[in-house]
Amino acid sequence: MQSTIKLKISPVPEVPVQVDSALILQTIQAHADQVAYMIQAYHAREKVSRITVVPDSISNNAEVTTLKLRYVLEEFSACSAIDTLQQEKMTVTIHLDEKAGELELTGEYWPERDPD
Repeated sequence: MQSTIKLKISPVPEVPVQVDSALILQTIQAHADQVAYMIQAYHAREKVSRITVVPDSISNNAEVTTLKLRYVLEEFSACSAIDTLQQEKMTVTIHLDEKAGELELTGEYWPERDPD
């Protein structure tokens, strides 16, 4: 399983854009809820919240841009009346679609398990 989301860059630039750290941070902050929904696909039982980019994790080379996202998994057990919070990280690959004015974020590939 691998989850992907496209985020509109705002404002849409007039000239060709390069993926830089400021653009990535601004776009992810503006669309934090949508990024949380993308990551939610990996965690069926918990709620994903508090999405942040790990400082100095943005790697920009000629072929691919990656970064690490830090987020919190929240789980509530009604039977035990216990809330649990757990911090997690995920490496995300970023692709810039200049024509559409979008950043495409692709999460890690997690192989799906066959039913027992």
